[in-house]
This record gives sequence, structure tokens and C-alpha cells, in this order.
Amino acid sequence: MISVAIVIFDEFTDLDFFLMWDILGRNKTDWRVKVLGTKSDHVSTLGMQVKTHGHVSEANGADVVLFTSGYLGVPAAIEDQEFINAFHLNPETQLIGSICAGSFILAKLGLLEAISATTHPDAKAGLVSMGVAVQDKPLVVHGNIATAGGCLSSVYLIGWVAERLFDEAKRKEVLRQLIPAGQQEIYEELIGSSIKSAHVN
Repeated sequence: MISVAIVIFDEFTDLDFFLMWDILGRNKTDWRVKVLGTKSDHVSTLGMQVKTHGHVSEANGADVVLFTSGYLGVPAAIEDQEFINAFHLNPETQLIGSICAGSFILAKLGLLEAISATTHPDAKAGLVSMGVAVQDKPLVVHGNIATAGGCLSSVYLIGWVAERLFDEAKRKEVLRQLIPAGQQEIYEELIGSSIKSAHVN
């Protein structure tokens, strides 16, 4: 069973977490999803309390590691030594992704050195100040590292994960329930082309 870790912290962005959690959590046969944090529960920006399944250090053994966002939570997280020092991720053997300002965590961990990335447009200047070349794209992929910019780009990030783990058919299966009625062809073309054009190498 493939292991997927979604990393949260206090003041995480509700939509960024819950959309990934919902999309991935509907599949009970191909992977097991765990929510990881530094505490037994974390509270979102809008006050939702989410219980964790384990400590963030468990992400080191996961097949897929996805970092949530938070305009308030991320700055605090990257200054939290327990949080940052717990990670020893390996992009050679793990799929690692982030949504919006979650890319700041990847940068802090040294995972974006010499590669480009994306983030929420409002956070672009901050990521650039960390020495990262930022592209104005919804998804940027370098090997096993993917960054997504904008809450709804979670669809592309999860689609990328599904394609990398399985194939295009699995991606369509996973995202099928999210597509508005009567717009299947439009969205599948948009999602497929966005993932394809995201690959830098």
C-alpha cells in the first residue's frame, strides 16, 4: 500500500488541506493517507481543529509527502526548529509536493536549490527573496518535486501524483467526481495539459 503524508501546522489554509485530503481520502485501495504534524491536532486559519495521525518525522518514510499552505502558518512553521529539523526527505525516492506557500517549506528544506518553482501569486516576492526562481504557472515539476500555485491548483498537484504513481487513467478516475457536470472534456483537457506543461525536466 502506497503511503501518502499530508503535512499540516497551526494556521494552515483550510481549502489547501481539505481539498487534498478529500480527493486523496476517497481512494481506500491504492494508498493510505496520514495527516502529520508536530502536535496531536492543529487548528486552521478559520478555526477548524484537525487531529493528526502522527508526527511530521513519519513523512521521511512516506512514498508521497505533500505540504499544505498558510499565509500565517508557514512563516511560523519554517521558524519552528522541531518542525524543520524533523524532515530528512529524499527526492530521489519520494514524490514531494507543495501547494501555495508550502513551497516556502520546500525552500527552507533546501529542496528548491537550483530549480524553479511556483506559489500563490501574492507570495511570489517572498519566495523570490529566498533565492528561488518563481514561474507564473499553476504547477511546476522538476523530477519528483512539484510545486503548485493557487488553491485550486491542488487538482493539478493531486493529478500529478496519481499519474506518477499509476497512469493517466488513474488520474482521471481520482479527479472524476470533482469535475462539473457537462464540462468533463474541458476540464480533462485543462488538467492534462497543465500537468504536461508543468514538467521542466
